[in-house]
Amino acid sequence: MTMSEVWPLLRPLCRKLALLGWASSAAGMAAGLAVAIASGTRLSPMMSTLQLVAGLCMAVSVASFVAAAGLQPRARAQAQAGVKRSSIAPRGRELQLDYAGEFPATVQAFLLGSLAFLAGAVAFACAGLVLQSGPSVQSVAFCQVFLLGAAASGFTFMLFSKVTPRPTDR
Repeated sequence: MTMSEVWPLLRPLCRKLALLGWASSAAGMAAGLAVAIASGTRLSPMMSTLQLVAGLCMAVSVASFVAAAGLQPRARAQAQAGVKRSSIAPRGRELQLDYAGEFPATVQAFLLGSLAFLAGAVAFACAGLVLQSGPSVQSVAFCQVFLLGAAASGFTFMLFSKVTPRPTDR
């Protein structure tokens, strides 16, 4: 299942909220990268403003993705051939999940991307903590960038996993 197949399954308001989340994530990442790359050992007033913009973009992104995921109802489970929709699973089978085939690769990639971004944020946070002078401006800015990427990927996974049709029984 590709993005072009998942996108129409979202409600129009959820699509607009997701676009707002992605746009604010991109703006926040750009502002965070500008601070991380262009700032020296101290922040100038302009760089402080850019860092504030990155933080505000993170808040807007998270709020819009949470709203989109909250407003989007779950997809109805599809019954496989020969299995009735109203049939009850055999005893002990109702809680068994097969995570390998649960979501299409496109949707799973967002979860993997979120975990990779989160690992980057943890790495920069740990690097900032081991410095004698404490976290530098650059390590804080890179943490913001990676946290924005993790939030955007994770909430996109959460949103798309709600609309991806899955079979009821394997």
